[in-house]
Amino acid sequence: MKNEQAWNNEYEDSQLITSDVKPQKDFFRFLEWIKNNKHIDLNSGIKVLDLGCGVGRNGYYLAEKYNAEVYGWDFSAAAIEKGNRLFQHKNLHLEKRDMTHDFPIADNSIDIILDITASNALSESGRSKYLKEMARVLKPTGYLYVRTLAKEGDKNAQGLIKKFPGEEYDTYNHPQLGLTERVFSGPDFKTVYEPYFRVVRMLRKTGYQRYGKQNYKRNYWNIYLSGDKKEI
Repeated sequence: MKNEQAWNNEYEDSQLITSDVKPQKDFFRFLEWIKNNKHIDLNSGIKVLDLGCGVGRNGYYLAEKYNAEVYGWDFSAAAIEKGNRLFQHKNLHLEKRDMTHDFPIADNSIDIILDITASNALSESGRSKYLKEMARVLKPTGYLYVRTLAKEGDKNAQGLIKKFPGEEYDTYNHPQLGLTERVFSGPDFKTVYEPYFRVVRMLRKTGYQRYGKQNYKRNYWNIYLSGDKKEI
């Protein structure tokens, strides 16, 4: 798999991925929103599924601070191997796994799902399976946090789509990393996700993606989605 090899290369000789072992600020903002709105008691022994977990820094934080049971999956064997060296906790379970296949998890059993710039690299057929499986395992009282690349206002994204177009809609083949990524407009994201989840909050933010010594300005969606499908 092309994307799998690209991420293995990144974790073995990183040009893009941060070496910081602390979670990102946007992850903390999501947790604050959960706590402030009393959606989920984070100290109640919650179960978390971290898709595209990388080395597992977000999962380790949740396991260490809240004693959460965390299942972290990533395409990259190199990422999981590195994560198991960096983080040790009895409640953190890191595994190389393809998120476009059946999830070995019971229906309605997960409180929080994290997808932090992970599903950008999925094909449309892979994304369809991933959405169905997330909707199946997430509790009606649970939440999905998605951080994904935005199309609106992102000149780098629009330039990449024009110069290095992928085979599928709004995708590009990253010229340096050798992987295919998708960017989402706000309406397109809702079209894809709202058959499965209810969008509760959707914020677009500007950030910087570092590749080697160069910083690239990128726009990101931070989206909170509810597993309460009755309100869709």
